[in-house]
Order: sequence, then structure tokens, then C-alpha cells
Amino acid sequence: MNPIVIIIPTLDAKRGQDTGRLAKLTAGCDAKLIVVSGPKRGFTATVNEGIRRTESEDICLLNDDVTNFQYGWLDTMRKALYSKEKYGIVAPSGDSRTPPMKNYREGMSGLQVVGTLPFWCVLIKRDLIDEIGLLDDSMVHYNSDSWYCIRAVKRGWQLVWVKDVLLHHEKHGSGLIGEWLQKDKARFLQLKKGPR
Repeated sequence: MNPIVIIIPTLDAKRGQDTGRLAKLTAGCDAKLIVVSGPKRGFTATVNEGIRRTESEDICLLNDDVTNFQYGWLDTMRKALYSKEKYGIVAPSGDSRTPPMKNYREGMSGLQVVGTLPFWCVLIKRDLIDEIGLLDDSMVHYNSDSWYCIRAVKRGWQLVWVKDVLLHHEKHGSGLIGEWLQKDKARFLQLKKGPR
């Protein structure tokens, strides 16, 4: 297993540091922390800057509006990530609009291979990052996570929902930016269609 870096993209450095301290305290395993704050430039560029600051570590992307960390949350996710060679990205249960995670009910457990994962909290294996690279920065804030998942699956990686880990995520904590949403949605649909 590789070491882990928790990357928190944020507009508010103090909030990112506070979330990061709590995340590390409850992780159940060692992890470094990188808080990437700065101007309002969108999720994708901020995350990519954080990934560029790493070398050989697995990456945990964590929004600054995640709370209620259960003890051992990251260690449980890491064990799930390494339970099969082709598991490339894992994510917890929590407040999600993404199927099938949106159907979580208290008491669920186990692992489930899924088609996509929302990147409010994910753990990504370094081998996958080395193979497919960074998030596609042609999308400013929305859908770059979905496109990353599609790229990973096309390369034979599997995405896994870790039902045993439950975190609270404030949906749309960064707000909805209509201009970015429309641009990114159009770009995502264009990428999915592929070259003509």
C-alpha cells in the first residue's frame, strides 16, 4: 500500500485546514495533508494543483464541507482499495445524488462496483493516476469527476462504493454556478460522444 495524501480543494484555507485536521485525527492511518486554496477557479484546476504537489502517494480528494468522520474511515477505504488489484477508486456512503449511493440506508455494509463516483470524497490509487493523469481541465467545476471515472473504467479499472464508511457531505457547499454548469455539461457530453 502506498502512503496517502489528503487533498482539500477550498476557497477558505482555515475551513480546509480545520476539515483536514479532523480528517487526519479520525483516519485510522497515517496521511499527509495538502490544502489548496486560492481564487475561485473551480474544482478541477484546484484538485489538479494538489495532485501535482504529490509524488508516489495515493490521493484522497476531500471537500472542505465533509463532516462527521467515523474513526478509521480512511483506513477502511484504503483496505477496500487494495482488496483487489483492479480497484482504482473508492468512495464512502454519504449524502449523494449519484446512483446507487443515493439509495444508502443505515446498516448497509460491504463493497459494490459502480459506474461512477462523486469526488466529494474519493481515494484514488497512484497507479491509476500515473496511467490516466489529472482531471480534464476543459471542465471548470462540474463533470470532471464523472469523466475521470469513465476514463478509468475504459482502462479496465473498477470503481467501488465502500458502504461501511458513512460521512456527511453538505451538497453544493460551494454553490451552483450556472455559467460553469452549462459550459461543463456541454463539454462533458461532447467528450462522451468522442471524436467524429
